[in-house]
Amino acid sequence: MASSSEQERRQHHRIRFPISERPAFLIASQSFAVIDVSARGLHYVMTEPPLPAMRENISGILQFRRGTRVAVEGVVVRSQNERVALHLNREIPFSILLAEQRYLHARYPMWS
Repeated sequence: MASSSEQERRQHHRIRFPISERPAFLIASQSFAVIDVSARGLHYVMTEPPLPAMRENISGILQFRRGTRVAVEGVVVRSQNERVALHLNREIPFSILLAEQRYLHARYPMWS
C-alpha cells in the first residue's frame, strides 16, 4: 500500500478493486487482472514472465466487470514482483471512473 506521502504526490485518485470486482486488461489473446485504475494510470497483475520493460509501450482493452470497455495505451513506469504499472497516454473518461466508484461504494461500503 502507498504511504501517505506517496498518495499526496499522485495527481489522480485511484480506484482500488476487490478481487471479485477486478477489471480485466486484455492484450492480444491474454487477460490480466487489474488492481487499480486512475484517470491516467493502470496497475495490473502479470504472473507469467517476461514482464514488460520499463518505458515499453503497451496497448489493450480495459474491460470492467459490468461490461464497459475502454481502449487504452500507455508506457510502463513500473514492472516488478508480478505487477505492472502503466502511465496512460489518454485519460480514462471521468464518467466511467465515476460510475465504477459509485458502484463499488454502493456494493462495498467499507471498501476504499
